[in-house]
Amino acid sequence: MTKKQPIHDLYMRELTVEETDGLTKFHVLCDEDHLLRRFGEVQVIRKSPERSETLRLREVADEVWALIEGQVEFAWHDLRQDSPSQGHWHHLHAETPTLILAPFGVAFGCRALEDTAFLIRLSTHAEGEHSGDREIPWEIEA
Repeated sequence: MTKKQPIHDLYMRELTVEETDGLTKFHVLCDEDHLLRRFGEVQVIRKSPERSETLRLREVADEVWALIEGQVEFAWHDLRQDSPSQGHWHHLHAETPTLILAPFGVAFGCRALEDTAFLIRLSTHAEGEHSGDREIPWEIEA
């Protein structure tokens, strides 16, 4: 914060917006913000159903997702070596406000089903911080 604020410790800034291929991300908080030391980033996400999706594998980061509006399919693929559910897939169709956890080591994806969907994503670490973070194809469960 470079500008002097009218009240001590007041913090304000415009949200940055990133738009790519049917996906809009409103970056709410990130690790550079002094407000957020325990999380890597927070985003408000608008997804369109035309967008091609992948699963994201986070090496270290846990992610909490909240569906605010719309219909989505959440998908998890457990890739943790010591997990009792290693190799298992889980899919959830949600059309009401829903909160989910995507634990680190579990590949996770979310796609809009009919109209645009609005979600909030909280992550313990910023994207791409760890060498094991990667995208993998969204596969249909066998």
